[in-house]
Amino acid sequence: MRSVKISSLAPGLNNRLEPTQLVTVLDDRSRGTFLYAADNVDINSKGYLARRRGTSKRIEDSAHSIWADSKGAFAVVAGNLVALQLSGDQLEQTPIRTGLPNRPLSYSRGADGDLYWSNGQSIRRVAAGEDRPIATLPPNAPDSFDIVANSGGLAAGRYLLAFTEISVDGESPATPVVQVDVPDNGSIAFTGLRHVYMSGPNGDILTYQGFGDRVLVHTQDGRRCETINLALMPAGSVVRHYRGRMLVADDSVLYVSEPFNYGLYNPATSYFPFPERISVIEPVDNGLYICADKTYWIGDLFNDTLQELLPYGALPGTSGQSPDLEQVFWQSPRGLVVADKNQAVKNLQDDALVLPPAASGASLYREQNGSLHIVSTRFAVEPSVAAATSFMDAEIVRKGTIL
Repeated sequence: MRSVKISSLAPGLNNRLEPTQLVTVLDDRSRGTFLYAADNVDINSKGYLARRRGTSKRIEDSAHSIWADSKGAFAVVAGNLVALQLSGDQLEQTPIRTGLPNRPLSYSRGADGDLYWSNGQSIRRVAAGEDRPIATLPPNAPDSFDIVANSGGLAAGRYLLAFTEISVDGESPATPVVQVDVPDNGSIAFTGLRHVYMSGPNGDILTYQGFGDRVLVHTQDGRRCETINLALMPAGSVVRHYRGRMLVADDSVLYVSEPFNYGLYNPATSYFPFPERISVIEPVDNGLYICADKTYWIGDLFNDTLQELLPYGALPGTSGQSPDLEQVFWQSPRGLVVADKNQAVKNLQDDALVLPPAASGASLYREQNGSLHIVSTRFAVEPSVAAATSFMDAEIVRKGTIL
């Protein structure tokens, strides 16, 4: 038997080459060797192998949708959304919301510090450790109005009215605007206490008139109603924040909230349809990466046009950001994609790996032994391992791995 000297393993995996053709030349003109297969090892940029450290189970119940940032960690455990906190060698769970359906959650931290999440059926937020709605629900509009002559100080004319609810979750969308005709010195009464907005006689600007069940006089200097023609943000499969707005992808439609009012959007203008289901939204400083039928880039949703970057999309659940927010990543049908704020997009594995189809996945950004790694799982596929050759390592691990 003849011994063979193996050179640097920095190139990572390659299943496109024959096992006898794995030797290659690196960028510095030195020799390197592709791996044909690897399991439970890390490969750094210098080509050294290290066996992956073992793990111990901290949560016995079924868990999914694990997410964390510098302000907290969350997961769905046994159907409950919980906050996770490491205490010694124990992982403490604090329930946030119980009785969730078995659907993956998407999370995003808003500029207000709240954590927003959606599972396609519900969309809510975690504020100061408490489960909250994303906005105040609108009231029901009055069924009828009682217009009484000589009972108030309203001038004769046509008045426009709308009603809202105001709570710690903000001001709700306004009810649809209604029109009432009032005689001179009349008043308007209705059932139920409400926050009332009303125009002047024959006017079209609705201002705040107070909280009550009747309007006797018109106040001209009240604030304007800012939630007319707005609606609650719909639930979706992807939630992100960008430039003071919340973005929600529901199937093939991207919804965009009002500026710094994450719970409300304008149904007439603030939605963007795509040819296929949106699987990934990842913002950077000056734009958005959006994956649907293809991979797109856009700087300003309301003023720019989509630019096509890659002719394929991404696997749901596989995207994330580096801690310094300089780069984003996701799993595509052809392998791991890394992108930056300058629209530089690179598929790190397409030249070396042939990957079987997968329906979804999950990804984790990890720092271990001085190296940065993206660990990414493709669900319902056979084991296949790959190492990125640029600024970080990457690995595809076996079906069902819990990150």
